[in-house]
Amino acid sequence: MKDSIIRRLVIICCLMCIFPLVMATFLGQVQFVWFVFFLLTLPTLFLTVLITLFIKKRLISPLSMLVEQANTISTGDLSQPIVYEKEDEIGHFIASFDRMRTNLYVQQQQQQQFEIERKNFINGISHDLKTPIASISAYIEALQDKMAATPEEEKHYFEIVENKLSVLTELSNQLSLSYTTPDSLHLTLQEVGCYEWSVDLFKSVRSECLIRGIAFELRNRIDVNNPAAMCINVYQLERAVQNMLSNAYRYTRELLAVSAEINAHRYVLCIENDGVRLDPGKTEVIFERFYTEETLEAQGHLGLGLHIARTIIKSMQGTITADVNAGLIRFEMSLPLQN
Repeated sequence: MKDSIIRRLVIICCLMCIFPLVMATFLGQVQFVWFVFFLLTLPTLFLTVLITLFIKKRLISPLSMLVEQANTISTGDLSQPIVYEKEDEIGHFIASFDRMRTNLYVQQQQQQQFEIERKNFINGISHDLKTPIASISAYIEALQDKMAATPEEEKHYFEIVENKLSVLTELSNQLSLSYTTPDSLHLTLQEVGCYEWSVDLFKSVRSECLIRGIAFELRNRIDVNNPAAMCINVYQLERAVQNMLSNAYRYTRELLAVSAEINAHRYVLCIENDGVRLDPGKTEVIFERFYTEETLEAQGHLGLGLHIARTIIKSMQGTITADVNAGLIRFEMSLPLQN
């Protein structure tokens, strides 16, 4: 298009310049030829040059830029804005084209975010399915090996297996009901006593440690008569704590310590173990999605557990932090007490 416009403009210019000179030459008057040259030919040449430069600047250059942007867009890159400052017809056309590009870019980003969330959701559910399945397998193996010393302990093992099956059922229900992510939780909260919830948690931790052969210390510093309560979603909080404990079970070498207390009108749960594999400067990155110190193939750990745990606890107005010191890693979860 650029070559066609310039070529036609040059042809028209040549015709306009040559035709008067030819006519003047046929008349045979030299003075008249010079008169035509200065009066018609030179102004026409000058005007043609100005028109050519104007068309090149105000029409050819913007259209060339637009063609380059269209080629870029055709490759899938919609992120580059189209800048044209003139408020003329070409400017309005380019502005409309850029608005179309912007709308397509927003849709592209939304689609990419949707795909990321869908993948995160599938990975999150897969991660959460593996933990109770592994626990059920361990308890069934313990029952088969007659590790339960008393009928009461055997009954307790069966209760834990039943509880893990309930977790699997709940996860299955979430899958079948709707698409969701850990970042968009809809929680049904209830008031739960801090002492009673800690006792149930410690029973579960004790059983897990016995089965796994892990030395443990459980310290419930909440008085049995303390009426302190917190407003939580029991299933989701258990999910978060189990994600924290799964790392402790996996990395503990000699000792796992879990403690609960009431501190400054908050319920505080601490999980500490000596199997630290983390640099002190990375205590924040372990809560990022997909962060793991292991390879992707290693035991199915995709780096989702702690991210999900923080998301759940934050949704209940709580906090979770990690600290590495003297070869120990300490996770501290804090939740507000019910007024």
